[in-house]
Parts: sequence; structure tokens; C-alpha cells
Amino acid sequence: MINMKACILAYKHIYQSKKHYLSLVKHMKKRFKSVQMIPIENVVIDIKRGIEIKYRNKSLKDFDVLLPRIGPSYIPYGTLILKQLKETVYFPNKPESYNIVSNKFHTLMVLYEHKLPVPRTLLTISRDLAKTKLEKVGEPIVIKKLGKSGGKGVVYAKDIRSANTFLDAIPLERGEQILIEEYIENPGEDIRFFVIGDEVAACMKRIAKKSDIRSNIHAGGKGVPFQPTEQMKKDAVKAAKVIGADICGVDMIMGPKGPEIIECNMNPGFAIAGITNVNLFQRVTDFVYKQASLFHKGEDMSILDRIGSGFRNVFKQVEHRFT
Repeated sequence: MINMKACILAYKHIYQSKKHYLSLVKHMKKRFKSVQMIPIENVVIDIKRGIEIKYRNKSLKDFDVLLPRIGPSYIPYGTLILKQLKETVYFPNKPESYNIVSNKFHTLMVLYEHKLPVPRTLLTISRDLAKTKLEKVGEPIVIKKLGKSGGKGVVYAKDIRSANTFLDAIPLERGEQILIEEYIENPGEDIRFFVIGDEVAACMKRIAKKSDIRSNIHAGGKGVPFQPTEQMKKDAVKAAKVIGADICGVDMIMGPKGPEIIECNMNPGFAIAGITNVNLFQRVTDFVYKQASLFHKGEDMSILDRIGSGFRNVFKQVEHRFT
């Protein structure tokens, strides 16, 4: 299919990544008839005679391709948008995948159910119950109140006493979840895989700044190229697949028993492109273009199949009348 129109569904405050978005738009304009970047804050869902997804009175159903670039804060609203567009507009990740990764524990549950390596983790909504389970996880301990993003809200407790102190101090609203995870001894490092389709397009090791266990680039960590094993690549691709994503960031950490997956990210940053010298903007564009072409070709074929099926039913009825 040619002359496809593409939309990048982003958000207004993208200052840290502005140059990356400009590079993405530049490459996508080489393959698509038109490319428009739309802030999700300016999209409205309109229920009247049906359900319309609109931006400045323009229906998002008019696009052939939608590439979501939305962070955790926008996932509930973004999922509603994607669910309404999934029959007519191509996008690389299933709506359900965003809901899975919006909760780290849910992500780990899905990965574990598909026999992927994950660290020992507990979840509860009770502060008191969390305290009673600390010994089961052992020392030291990583504690996180779910709902935060970008590594914020993660606490490293060197012993149970410190963990109890944190649990006493943490503001916890009704129903908020507490995640308790075994601490895997490592020099403040994790490994980020940028998965596109059936392959790992780029991989880097993220190293935390001194006195910080968070290796996130935005939290002050630095990235260096990393060459993973074939098994690590297979696990990263499988992790993306089982949550329903074709474009996804997968994070691993090297534990005493080998690499374990600690998180998936539906909006992986493009900083890894500069660190690994991989043109991810081109790779993403090529993948999305190819898959969108197949998506719309399949959609057209399904329409023809339905028409053909209708004719066959008519002929059967006529044949029945003459027999």
C-alpha cells in the first residue's frame, strides 16, 4: 500500500527528546505521504453517533498509521484511543500491552507465566503486611510504591530495619500497591534492549552514577554499548511478544543465576541510538511501514473475503431452491 498517512501520538513536554522526535519525523517523511505529530493532550474522544477520536476536528481514523510515543502518565487515556482505532489504523503495540507494563508487577507476572527469568518479587496493598514479608525476600531490599515512573520512588534498603523505617514514612493512599523485590548484587548496572519486531535492534548497558542504584539515563546514569548473548536476545524478544509489543524496551539485570528481566518499557528512549550508533529512526520507520502495508492489505483482503462469502451464500440459497 502506498501513499499512507502517519501520525506520531506524543505529548507536549518532550523537550529532553526533541531532537530525537525531529529525526524520527525526518525519516518517516521519506516513506509516508504525510507525517503529523499530535500531542495526546489535544485529542478528544467524542461520543455522539458513534465514537470519534478527534484532533482539531480531524478524525484520527483518517490516518493509516499511528506510532504511540506516550509515557506512563498518559497510558489510561492512550489505551482508550488505541482501542477505538485498532480495526482501521495500524500501530505496533496492542492496547492491552500498555496496561500490562503500566504495572511493574503485572509485567513480571506475565513474563513469569511464559517461563522468562524474573527476580523474586512480592506485592501488597497493606503497609503492615509488607513489613511481615520483608524477611522472606532477604537483605538488602528494593521497595517501590507503584505508580511512579522513570526510576523515581525506588528505595534501596540495606536491611530490614531500614525497610521498616521507609514503609512507616511512605505516604500510601487507599489501594496503592507496594512492591518488594530482592536486591540483585550488581555495580549499579542494567541492560536495555530496544526490540523491534523479531530482533534486538540495539542494546546498551546503563551504569548508575555514584551512590545511586538507578541506572536510568534521565536519572543521571550513562550508557555504553553492550553485546548480549543470543539467549539474552531471545528472552528480550520473547518478553516484548508476550506482552503484545512489536516496539519495546526490555530491561535486564545480571544476577547470580544469570540475567533476569526487571521491566518493559512501551516508550523506550532514543538516546540508545547515539550510544550504539544504530539508526533506530530508520529501523522503526522501515518496520512500521512494512507492517502497516501488510495490515491494510490484510484488511482489504478480509473485505473481499466477506463479499465472496456473501455471494457464496446467495448461490447456496438459489441452488437449494432448485433442488
